[in-house]
Amino acid sequence: MAGLWRLLEQAARRVRLATPLLALLAMMALCRLARGETAAPAPSPGGAATAGAPAPPGPRPLPPIPGAGKVTVVAISGTIDLGLSPFLERVVAAQGEGDLLVLDISTLGGRIDAALAIRDALLRARARTVCWVNPRAISAGALISLACDVIAVAPGATLGAATPVQIEGGEMKPVAEKVVSYMRKEMRATAEAKGRRGDIAEAMVDADVEVPGLDEKGKLLTLDGAQALAWGVAEVQAGSEADLFGALGRPQPAEISRPRPSFAEELARFLSDPTLSGILMTLGMLGILLELYAPGHGVPLAVGLSCLALFFFGHHVVKLAGWEELALFVVGVILIAVEIFVPGHVVPGVAGAACVASALLLSLLDLERVPVEVAWHAGWLPRALASVCGSLAATAVLAAGAARIAPRTRLGRRFVLSTAIRGVAVGGHPGGTATLASLVDRLGTAATDLRPSGKVALDGRRVEALSELGYVEAGARVRVIRAEGGRVVVRAIAGGESEERGA
Repeated sequence: MAGLWRLLEQAARRVRLATPLLALLAMMALCRLARGETAAPAPSPGGAATAGAPAPPGPRPLPPIPGAGKVTVVAISGTIDLGLSPFLERVVAAQGEGDLLVLDISTLGGRIDAALAIRDALLRARARTVCWVNPRAISAGALISLACDVIAVAPGATLGAATPVQIEGGEMKPVAEKVVSYMRKEMRATAEAKGRRGDIAEAMVDADVEVPGLDEKGKLLTLDGAQALAWGVAEVQAGSEADLFGALGRPQPAEISRPRPSFAEELARFLSDPTLSGILMTLGMLGILLELYAPGHGVPLAVGLSCLALFFFGHHVVKLAGWEELALFVVGVILIAVEIFVPGHVVPGVAGAACVASALLLSLLDLERVPVEVAWHAGWLPRALASVCGSLAATAVLAAGAARIAPRTRLGRRFVLSTAIRGVAVGGHPGGTATLASLVDRLGTAATDLRPSGKVALDGRRVEALSELGYVEAGARVRVIRAEGGRVVVRAIAGGESEERGA
């Protein structure tokens, strides 16, 4: 009894000591409530969660992985460009049912049209496709990743930030709302086609899209590896290729195919570079113009056609230029030739120039996947227009310079411009057009073939001449119709035509 009494006394003393402390804690709590302060909730593993926000659903179930069949691993690194898309399209098309295709990706993005081409190929793939984000898939890389059946993330991986931007003066600038809206739809459709959440894909493109519990409005979404797994964007994590196959539930394959781009694809990647494309366009058109103006030598024509063949080959391989653009270009060159050989009509020349410019412009754009309006607001169409107009302007300047300078050089006189640009040939009389005007209505002989330009023999001298109606064979009798531009314009005499006024 005495022991029980002592225990009660000790308990009473402890309560008396604790009472002031409890009172102090109660007063602090009341002060915080008066100021409106509350305890901050602990962040969730899936992102910046708030009270009442939905919890992350966790990794997606792994789809069936083929246990046999061919295994192909393709490394995608650096910029996603037009040279990469035909290579990956070829690789994807070569896969069959029961095969496994792994894309080992590490990229900060690139061209949207190239990424769209790869995305379309992956959505049509017959094989099981796996994207191993090792360690990043940003912008265009995020679109490619979402198009795969399985997404695996390496430690420290990042995925997202897919909003399109323009590069002007070396600085990145935001694009128009129509471009952002277009990419939002593409990202959402791609994610939903593989059973992933479309709103998460849209938040990677548009900062105004909010995913409760994952990101806030006004912030562009980029997922780390843990978030991608927690929110059902990725299925597995792997730090090495062996870990990847283990996570997929498949033993390390004895044989793995690792394809590389072919020579043609590497060449097309080089030829489709914007700077080189502009040079090829300029040299190609310049060569054709020089040959049409002073035909017969063939060197300018060969150089011009070779440059244009390289241009169209490169853009055909990367799926920009088709046979339609090539046919349009050929029609334009024919119309320009008609204007040069039969001058004075104007319409064929203007129509031909429009056809040539349109063919070159269409060869720089992928309007099948990217609408014209989006291409314009994204800056791709204005850049293509500037490239084509710049090449045409450079062609005109170089042609004018060649017309003035080449006749003074030995090479120019020999190969191209000696018969087409000079006013009066050796043996002519000074006086220019005034002297040539005295030859009007005289008869002479074609000293060279007129194609339509060449030389004619008049009054014992050789004079630069232009055929009024196309080709005239050397040795044919001609009549001078008029004098213009430092040469005479002649017409071939028919067999029965009178020559009574001949010289």
